[in-house]
Amino acid sequence: MKRIFSVLLIALLLIVPVLTAQAEDGQYVYVDDGLLSAEELQTVNARAVEIAKNRGVGVYYFYLTDVADLTSYIMEFANEHVVEENALVFGFNADYRYFLQIGPIAKAALNDAVCESSIMDAYRSVTGDPERKLLAYLNAADSALAAYFSGESTTVASGEADNWEVPSYIARTDGGKPTLVDKERLVSDDRAEALSKRLKEIGSAYKCDVVIVTVPTLGSKTAEEYADDYFDYNGYGYGATPNAQGTTINGDGILLLLSMEGRDFWISTSGYGITAFTDYGIQTYLEDRFLPYLRNDDYAGGFNAFADGCEYLLKNAREGVPYDYRRVYVDGWTDNQLLSYNDRAESVANQYDVGIYFLENLALTDADAFCANYIEHRTFDVNSIVLVHGANGYSIRTAGAVASAKFSDKNFTSVINTVEPYLKSGDTKSALNAYMDKSIAIVSDYGHVITNGALSEEARSNDNLRLKKLFEEHGVGLYFLYDAGANDPKALAENFLSSGTVYEGNAVVIGTTANGSGVAVRGDAAKEKFTDKRIKKLIKEVDAYLPEGNVGGAVDAFAERSESILNWRPVNWITLAISTIAGLLFGTAPANALKRQLTSVSKQTNAEGYMQPDSFAMTQNSNVLLGKNTSRTVHVVRVESSDGPRGGGGGGGFHGGSSTHTSSSGGTHGGHGGKF
Repeated sequence: MKRIFSVLLIALLLIVPVLTAQAEDGQYVYVDDGLLSAEELQTVNARAVEIAKNRGVGVYYFYLTDVADLTSYIMEFANEHVVEENALVFGFNADYRYFLQIGPIAKAALNDAVCESSIMDAYRSVTGDPERKLLAYLNAADSALAAYFSGESTTVASGEADNWEVPSYIARTDGGKPTLVDKERLVSDDRAEALSKRLKEIGSAYKCDVVIVTVPTLGSKTAEEYADDYFDYNGYGYGATPNAQGTTINGDGILLLLSMEGRDFWISTSGYGITAFTDYGIQTYLEDRFLPYLRNDDYAGGFNAFADGCEYLLKNAREGVPYDYRRVYVDGWTDNQLLSYNDRAESVANQYDVGIYFLENLALTDADAFCANYIEHRTFDVNSIVLVHGANGYSIRTAGAVASAKFSDKNFTSVINTVEPYLKSGDTKSALNAYMDKSIAIVSDYGHVITNGALSEEARSNDNLRLKKLFEEHGVGLYFLYDAGANDPKALAENFLSSGTVYEGNAVVIGTTANGSGVAVRGDAAKEKFTDKRIKKLIKEVDAYLPEGNVGGAVDAFAERSESILNWRPVNWITLAISTIAGLLFGTAPANALKRQLTSVSKQTNAEGYMQPDSFAMTQNSNVLLGKNTSRTVHVVRVESSDGPRGGGGGGGFHGGSSTHTSSSGGTHGGHGGKF
């Protein structure tokens, strides 16, 4: 018997129209198969038909879980299915709902305020019975239309619905506040429950409230003002104690606000949230993860991505260093204390293409693992040296060919020996200063002239600058090595070239001893210029100075001959011949033609010979000033600075840390926002 009943029910469901492009006029309710029985669907649709006949306004409803872009779908739905000039379309998918009013009567009688208050209140008041729930929606819409046509006001105060009750299944912060306030019902009940628990877990684990709030409108406030005020006046913030009015300021937390009226969002941070969620972290990490979901109306996906991003950034801040655009960070130091060090490191990176990083957090338990991860995922420079200091020691690593070459074993050891005593004694400031000074000295030293003390430091520095200039002009690195005790200069050059110290793709290394020199070459561009014949000439000129121990003269000879080789360009004799012939043809012929036209004069031996006697008489002359002396004044523009955190610098306008402002309650907030 049950089987026969099931077959009949399936047949009825197949007969009843469901949402397709071929839906017939007169169908107002469209739902997923199985949500309503055939009889229930007929009853609900008959009520919508009755409203359309009595009021002249179509009241439509659909619930389709597989619709992804709900907003676009509703527009298409209205074009295909709505036949009345005035209509209300109420659509749902698995995560979101949307009202669309069509025509002047629907927009006036069933405005957003009416839909968000009386109609949604009636709809939400029924649970567990889809038929009664839909009838409640239709009856509430009919009542609003009746009030409109009778002349009664249907205006409901816009803005925040203060009487909105938080469902009992929503998890709360450690301070007893709801972690999810979804006034727009953008996520289903089961997803809202799971999400709120996730937000609670993150906030408790890292002692920083993580909150999401959705509202229909901002009223007269900006998104920033609304988010900051909601955080403060509703008592959010881990560790903060509300006053008598329930207001807190500067508690630790982050709040994501969504306002659906203008599709605005704002992230408000407070207390430790300002430290953990830097401008760079919010805009380049957090927003990149959740905004794509919101823009596709996938609110459950977006909120979960926001939660995941918050957990990652809080973990980085509590257990390592905040996700930020800066190369120097010491836990407990202010942005202003770190600013000069970061400016110095950025200047070095811009000038020498090597980033110098110093990161300290004594809560960090595995400095080496963190250092390796930081180099792989969070440095901004291809070439860098990174020192991480944690609770159990420190780790120092280099990355990139240039940094690895500059910080050779000898230089690397010298950095460690310079910094380690300060780190062991807990003198962070001295350690940082010594590390920066030593690393910058190594990075800024071009180091291509290596003579083991045979040249003064001043002479070696000048020679390095000369070779550096040639590299910048021609793209070929030039290295001069002198080792009086070596036996094989050729092997000296080849071993140096293959040791990893040479980082240029095109390079020429000359190894010299007391008795002679040898050359090793790498890269197609270098080999094209430094042929065997030219290398022999180069060696001959350098060798002339070595027996006398004149290393300075040998370096000069190497630099001069290398510059000559690099400047050499092959002559294309065919092109030269063609150019010469073309010049003769196109230059001589026109000149001769013009010469033949000059028939009224003949060649004279001086300029006066071309003048006719008495043809010119000067009657008056005077000196006229054609120019004058001028003076130049330098125009100085004074730029005032501030002691507060400042933006700018590298990283697309980021300078490290968080920009802050003061809310109406007097609390300090950071954050960022926009449209989605």
